[in-house]
Amino acid sequence: MTKKRLSIPKSMEKRAFQQAGSRCSFCDEAEVAALQVHHIDGDPANNVLDNLLVACASCHAKVTWGIISETDVRARKRDLATACRNHNQANPAPAVQVTITDSRFRGDIAQNITKIIARGSPRVVHPPGSLGADLRKKGYVDYLISQYFRFKKAEASYGVRRPFNHAEIHQTIQREFGHKTFFMPAEFFDRLVEFLYHRLDQTVLGRNNRSRGVANYHTFEEHIAK
Repeated sequence: MTKKRLSIPKSMEKRAFQQAGSRCSFCDEAEVAALQVHHIDGDPANNVLDNLLVACASCHAKVTWGIISETDVRARKRDLATACRNHNQANPAPAVQVTITDSRFRGDIAQNITKIIARGSPRVVHPPGSLGADLRKKGYVDYLISQYFRFKKAEASYGVRRPFNHAEIHQTIQREFGHKTFFMPAEFFDRLVEFLYHRLDQTVLGRNNRSRGVANYHTFEEHIAK
């Protein structure tokens, strides 16, 4: 039975963003519109802080599809929680004095979001010979998938109301190629790139760009030359 999704209380969502420094917990993406809150145990009704982790849409999809493992997710959450706790102990919030009609009291005032510097993101280890082990090719595939997410998100402005699941592209890739995206053999790279080109070209924005002579993506050679 599908678990009921409850809205995350604003106060709890704020604490999750504070803990992550208002950035993706995996890639440091800081664009607020791209950030989401992941439920670590998969229960959308469990909105306690220990179960919430901020991630961008792209990394959230990788978590959902297992490209970033649950072990890595939980390790990253521990790192952030520890760094936040240590920061708070080393920098206790000062008491605030407030005067109201000649009366003085001391109390806690909500603090602004604090950026916490934590250890680097847990690194997914890809086996030798896999696409993920070739950093240039992995980077280009990451770019194409991010471009695809951006194009799909733009479809709403063209009146498309179909819901978009970020994990869909990784699920389709595994169906088509028989491997998870970055765990497939590196020799599949050219085929995967052509597959992603086609997916980009078939989006509403992609078709619109092509009709106007606008490129939907740059080439691998252009990407590594940057």
